[in-house]
Amino acid sequence: MKELEIYANGFIYCSVCTNIESRERIEELVNLKNPTGISSRWKISKDKFFAERRGKKGPNPSPCEQKPKTHKHYLMEC
Repeated sequence: MKELEIYANGFIYCSVCTNIESRERIEELVNLKNPTGISSRWKISKDKFFAERRGKKGPNPSPCEQKPKTHKHYLMEC
């Protein structure tokens, strides 16, 4: 079963945890679950790193801490 959870949400960035492989499908589901309300849509960020967390930067995407073998975290931007 494919999953997608939006675990952090801001004005121009959000973060998702998913086991979905298709980047296009991830973007589609994030826009369905969390519309931006403006003309630009959520896209996977081209930033290579997440903001510093617990004293270190994480890659984008990065393995999920709870499900590292199956899920990844993606930084989205609109």
